[in-house]
Amino acid sequence: MNKNLIKIVGLLLSCVFLFIQGRADWKSEVNQYLKEQKYAEARNLVEINLSKLENVERQEALALLPYLCSQNHQAKEEKQAIINYFEEYGNSLPTFEFLDFSIFGPILDYWEKWKEGYPLISNLNFLVPVSSREDTIPDTLRLGFDLSTEAYYKIQLAGQPLEGGWWSQGPHLIQLPLPFSFDQSINLDLDIFLKTDSITIKKRIVLEFKAVAKNFQNPDFLVQRQTAPPVKNLSGELALYIGDSLIYKSTKYLETKIPLKITIPPPNPPGTKPYLIPQKDQYQMHGVSIIDAVSAIAKAIKDWKKKPTEKAPSSYLRRAEINFTFINPEKQEIKTEVNIRMKPEKAEVEYY
Repeated sequence: MNKNLIKIVGLLLSCVFLFIQGRADWKSEVNQYLKEQKYAEARNLVEINLSKLENVERQEALALLPYLCSQNHQAKEEKQAIINYFEEYGNSLPTFEFLDFSIFGPILDYWEKWKEGYPLISNLNFLVPVSSREDTIPDTLRLGFDLSTEAYYKIQLAGQPLEGGWWSQGPHLIQLPLPFSFDQSINLDLDIFLKTDSITIKKRIVLEFKAVAKNFQNPDFLVQRQTAPPVKNLSGELALYIGDSLIYKSTKYLETKIPLKITIPPPNPPGTKPYLIPQKDQYQMHGVSIIDAVSAIAKAIKDWKKKPTEKAPSSYLRRAEINFTFINPEKQEIKTEVNIRMKPEKAEVEYY
């Protein structure tokens, strides 16, 4: 019994050793194929082992695939492999420590070209003005993101073109109109087309509007007759529609009580400001020497350098989702809790 158990354990250990050795051997085999310029064999080997790899090894394999496709003159497969890598790892590149130095240089140059030519969208969030209240309906939907390189762009919402032009590298803002009503949950497809000298892609962002309607029995929020007394300390919004067109919207906030008792200090007694006798030597009435002026300017510059640079506060807050309450004027007994989220999809290659 013990001998059989020892045999089973030994067999399992052998399998584990062969598995680990196989995972390590793919790098040496790929390295050898690249030195011999056997790019088709190298790509086939990487694709076979890709599903078994994890963490750094998976990143290295995905980073090798576009280069191998380019060496095999497979342009479509190369661009798709480029998208697969950027969508999963962004601008982060592996070290390729296992590659021979003669191979490492060309692969590094290849990726430097693509890092400059691929329009990667990152840090995608909703932008909400700092001054706005959290539970109010936004006047417009703002999406903020960072673009890795300059590119021509075109924006479509639900298949309808909104705008187009040229974007520089850095942060950008997209402003979208809100639906007229939030009576039911809907999804809107926002398509961003980006074109550089190297590639043209379509990045779709699904805007999910989740609406949950609840009965709202508070009579203070119902329309009152003109003979009824006014409701105090009421907050809400009034919207006027003609068909689906919003004509007028007014917001009323809670009334704040202002104290009526204000303490007014007594006038200053004689002999103090502003009743003092004017000074004989007033700085407004005489000049300043050049030496004193230069000294004052030098001191001001010196003091200014000591002060830390003040950072201007951001006018927008980044949020992953937006929540607010919507009340339809025609159905005031129904209160709808609205939640808006973004669901970015994988970019696609566009061919023209």
